[in-house]
Amino acid sequence: MSVYKPDWQEARLRMINWLEGKGNDRVVASVTSPIFRGNSQKTYISDVPAKYVDYKTVFNNLDHSLEHVFWGAEAFPLHLVSLGPMFHQTFLGSEPNFSPTTTWYEPCYESLDELADFEFDRNNCWWKLVKEMVTRSAQRSNGRYLTSIGGIVAIIDTIAGLIGNEKLLLAMTDEPDKLKAVRDRIAAWGKETYDDLYAITKDYSDGTIDWMGIWSPQKVCTTQCDLSVMISPEMFRDYVLEDIESSYASVDYGIYHLDGEEQIRHLDILLSIEKLKLIQWVPSSKVNMPVYEDPLNWIKLFKQIQDAGKSVLIYCPPERVHELLQKIAKDKVFLNVNCRDEKSARQIIIELEQLGI
Repeated sequence: MSVYKPDWQEARLRMINWLEGKGNDRVVASVTSPIFRGNSQKTYISDVPAKYVDYKTVFNNLDHSLEHVFWGAEAFPLHLVSLGPMFHQTFLGSEPNFSPTTTWYEPCYESLDELADFEFDRNNCWWKLVKEMVTRSAQRSNGRYLTSIGGIVAIIDTIAGLIGNEKLLLAMTDEPDKLKAVRDRIAAWGKETYDDLYAITKDYSDGTIDWMGIWSPQKVCTTQCDLSVMISPEMFRDYVLEDIESSYASVDYGIYHLDGEEQIRHLDILLSIEKLKLIQWVPSSKVNMPVYEDPLNWIKLFKQIQDAGKSVLIYCPPERVHELLQKIAKDKVFLNVNCRDEKSARQIIIELEQLGI
């Protein structure tokens, strides 16, 4: 039993039922809140780059974070092994620029031709660091938490990061065959890196989890294409669909990060992907605008996803939970509810139990 999550087995069984389309007693949800612990033995260390790359600092901060969160319902204690968003670009040649809040990268190839000649070096220092971080994390977890895995995903976004958005967009019209060949080469390395990390964690972890925080008893993978806000559905089908399908080819459950209203035009294509189980909805740059942030304003979108047989991950304020669940299918949703304190979080779980399925 995890010291951070006494109801681990109950949450595990509920997730299995949901993933397999079986009945549950209530909606599946991640319900979290901060917890104040006056007797904590750890102090968060914010030094850069130590908080990203130094093992002692990373694990100190992990333990501090784990003990200061209430992990309610289907929220699983997690070590998100992340040195920054899209960090896998560093496996392919980028150099990271660490900052206190995120990690940035600059394009590192002058052209698609230069990237086409690149060979993945398994001794790349950043790839070796991530593998070692995952290994140490899994070995020290002792059933207390899960260690996330990932690998090289979101290939079109990755190529954009390596050569720049403008050069990628030009390649879509001027060099389509070459771009697809580069995409497919990188996709093969994606499978290799995912499988390597899975092999490290499988003997230490109960199931699989990635950066999306959705637990699965089998392999799960989240991918995305933020660049899709710049392209038509025809180009999405031509270049991105195979990118997504390749990421899901050797896993059991696919998750997609649908980021922004501009991406909704690609939804019909996404809904045709057989292995896609869950679509995470984020209103992107307009997330802080009340009309966009309020999930009740996206009911039509949620119903479209659910009517196609997929589930939707919704970030929902506590005060909106009851009304939201009156308007959508409760068996095809994963709620993410962040509360102000543990008492409020436990009250949300009671509310979910009362609402049932």
